[in-house]
Amino acid sequence: MRVIVLAAGTGSRMGEIINGANKAMLPVNGKILIDYLFDFFVWEYINEVIVIGGYCYDNLKEYLDKKNNSCIKIIENTDYLKGNIFTLIKGLEQFSGDSFLITNVDHLYPPEMFRTMIKSFKDITLMCDFDRKLDDDDMKIQLNNSNGSIKMISKYLDQYDCGYIGMTYVDISKEKIYRNAVEKVLKKYGENAVVENILQLLADEKETTPQICDLSGFGWYEIDTKEDLIKAEKALLNNKNFEQK
Repeated sequence: MRVIVLAAGTGSRMGEIINGANKAMLPVNGKILIDYLFDFFVWEYINEVIVIGGYCYDNLKEYLDKKNNSCIKIIENTDYLKGNIFTLIKGLEQFSGDSFLITNVDHLYPPEMFRTMIKSFKDITLMCDFDRKLDDDDMKIQLNNSNGSIKMISKYLDQYDCGYIGMTYVDISKEKIYRNAVEKVLKKYGENAVVENILQLLADEKETTPQICDLSGFGWYEIDTKEDLIKAEKALLNNKNFEQK
């Protein structure tokens, strides 16, 4: 399995805290953001981690190169000011014929969550939870009542069942279907296309509708703003699931 890490954005909502660096390099209680992600992975299940940088690419590349980890590949998306589907495409271009997990770099997940996730790794599966309070910027999911598959995914849903927590698994058996959906979304939305558009397109067809993996109860943190950072740093001090390795 490959992991595609989307790490190309400008992190503009963080303001001066970013200080001319890639968001993945943001310290959170003294630990670099992307290192939380690396500690989250159970590496025995992963063949390669493809990190796609963009904004302030050089400092992220330098940091990852120093790790000297042959399983980590860092590549650049020079179109990082366009929709984040272009970042995803850069990752997908690096391989074929394999299952993969897509994740954002600015989410902090507890390591024990990964071993629960892998039990649900089949077809196209979105990682979700039902216990996190969602705000206007969170991606919301409405489920089909008949089988619990995804009906709609959007930030703008008035009625929804759960929240998408920023990770999608695509099994090798569904790889071509997912890649075809990427192309269709790109043609439809152009430079404004985002990764979540792919999920809605798949949900629109019964044969390709994604399923969900319920990860309620684990607790995780998204860092989009200075306020998010402050809350996460405080919460992490009392969360044994995030003890540093």
